[in-house]
Amino acid sequence: MYMFMTTGTLRFLQTVTDKHPKHDFYYMKSGTSTLVLYESHKKKGIFVSGRAYEVLHDAGSLQLEGFVAMDVVPVKEDTMRVFEERVAKILPKLQQMTGLVALRFMKQVKSNQYMILTQWESEAYYDRWKTSINYEETNILSLALLPAYFAERPFTNLYKMIEEDED
Repeated sequence: MYMFMTTGTLRFLQTVTDKHPKHDFYYMKSGTSTLVLYESHKKKGIFVSGRAYEVLHDAGSLQLEGFVAMDVVPVKEDTMRVFEERVAKILPKLQQMTGLVALRFMKQVKSNQYMILTQWESEAYYDRWKTSINYEETNILSLALLPAYFAERPFTNLYKMIEEDED
């Protein structure tokens, strides 16, 4: 399975997605930035610009409501297999966290970046997880070897789901 995402204004994103009624689109907002994503079994996405990910592990179904965290981790090519194995070991425990709705562990197509997308019932559940005793052992950012170059360090983007017709 693949996941495709792109950013833009909500109005523009809706004009693009309206042309593809066969897909289920998920809109989310972070500050003034709007992101839309969808999942597909096809390798080629519909977005002219954006990011494509191969889904390596999925649990749960994405919902139209909730809170989303996207942890992005650049991984050196020679450590990718080890990183994937380490993440695979922590995913079952992460999936059991209270309030977690959906999870996707993905590798960006044509890149050395991995992403774990977690969708929570609300931001409060995400915050509870971050302050729990399970956080250190279920956080993939802690599995990354930090490079000297700051631009290649792991980071997290946080989003709130928005309704397709919100303006």
